[in-house]
Amino acid sequence: MLQSERITLRPMQEKDRLVLAAWGETCEALWGAYQRFQLDHLPVPRDAFEKTGLLRREGGFLVIETIADHEIIGFVRYTLAGMPDDDCPYPEIGFGIGDVRVRGHGFAVEAVRLLVEYLFAGYPCERISSFTDVENTPAQHVLEAAGFCREGVLRRASFRDGCWRDMAVYGIFREEPQTSHAVP
Repeated sequence: MLQSERITLRPMQEKDRLVLAAWGETCEALWGAYQRFQLDHLPVPRDAFEKTGLLRREGGFLVIETIADHEIIGFVRYTLAGMPDDDCPYPEIGFGIGDVRVRGHGFAVEAVRLLVEYLFAGYPCERISSFTDVENTPAQHVLEAAGFCREGVLRRASFRDGCWRDMAVYGIFREEPQTSHAVP
């Protein structure tokens, strides 16, 4: 378990699957407007949870739980990426606040900072990266507030809603402080 002042990041439990399933009833809650995933993908995490608990050395999925009321409000995830160097994989992260009532209250920034701290402590990597749709300004604000720097754009890198979308590439290095890289 990873803990900050307001949240805990912890492995998913059987009871949490009901919360994720409830979020899955609307596109806005579980995946958000900028994700390509659809509800037909919900059996994939269920099957993976049954096999691995969604936590392995190569990648993981942790739920965000509030300390005040022990409610699940979102998730963070990571996967070791071998591109461009398979010999030196680094974590690529993602996040989401599925409970739409608490969006905009800084929980995602707090969760990303905790995850980055955990990954740098547990992996011999120099960098952590994240990708987001170039139109997803809320996610970009979270990444920048957590200390990530926008590194570029992968053109036509994701297919969503019937067309190709550009993806912004963000990264943070081990020696960089987790402070905002947002442009004033």
